[in-house]
Amino acid sequence: MRPLVPITLLLVVLSALVACGGDPDPSGPTATPFVILTTPDAGSPSPDATSRPADDPAGTLALAGELVSLDWLAGSAAFPAVPSPFAAPIADPGLLAAVEAALAGRDGVFSVIVHNLADGRYAAINTTATYYAASLFKAPVLLEAYRQRDLGIIDFATELTVGEEVVQYDLGTLEYLGIEEGDTVLLGEAVEAMIIVSDTALANLVLGEVGYGNVDAMLAGIGATTMSVSTRDLPTTAADMYAVISAIATGDGVSEGSRQEMLSLMAQEWFRNGVVAGIPAGTPFAHKTGSFTDATHDVAVVEGLAGPYIIVVLSDRSSHWGPIASVSDAVWRYFAGE
Repeated sequence: MRPLVPITLLLVVLSALVACGGDPDPSGPTATPFVILTTPDAGSPSPDATSRPADDPAGTLALAGELVSLDWLAGSAAFPAVPSPFAAPIADPGLLAAVEAALAGRDGVFSVIVHNLADGRYAAINTTATYYAASLFKAPVLLEAYRQRDLGIIDFATELTVGEEVVQYDLGTLEYLGIEEGDTVLLGEAVEAMIIVSDTALANLVLGEVGYGNVDAMLAGIGATTMSVSTRDLPTTAADMYAVISAIATGDGVSEGSRQEMLSLMAQEWFRNGVVAGIPAGTPFAHKTGSFTDATHDVAVVEGLAGPYIIVVLSDRSSHWGPIASVSDAVWRYFAGE
């Protein structure tokens, strides 16, 4: 088991993971509960009173054991439609050179995929290298949750109890959200918190509802060959994360409304030191980060001047956001004709 790392109360974690939870099929594999903790980067947004409900600045109105509303957490952020199907990838030596220049002299191992969905320009580095996924696991859980909602398997209005089995994995965000052990939350609002503040305890709650075996089956179905939420190694690759972000961007297996909701949540994630730091303010984007002592990742779909593009950057170093931001900036500039 990875060692626990101290965390300062009320600071939002940059990346967190709990990979345990129920599988509806009792004959399936049983995952062993485990947890990783990380401390937030100094440059990451942290909770403040301005994002809390005006009538509850301390986030303490709800009493333990009561339904805690998180309807104040999520706003709305529209993302434009993407081409369907995507333009076929066309290797672009200039784009590859721009990515390589952005990484020149950087320590660590990197994997990158960039694909302009409108015209097909494509560059890739080290696409099948395996990394620890960290909180990237929450992206496929998001997709599976919306798939099951659209199929009528789960109901986002279901009240779930935040029991000790998930509270033990809290990284400080539950108190910020005003949640205590024994409280209940709506499944849909747990999904929102799982993405927007990357809440680990509530992510575990969601995973327990949708079933880790179902998430793995969905991953295999969209073409991911390595990623799994059922092992302690929590492996992923750039190719697998490209498959995940592509499925979310196109709304694979979900309604158009669900596609928009997923992208809206990913556009509101608070941690923006990577891909988002490399694009101009006001640019539409949707992304998910993941970070641990041996992982700093960001996967995104960005609305560029030459059409939307997917960008995936994975690395094997801790808090290695600078290189990701540099790659993002280089890609934006390349597609902008600079």
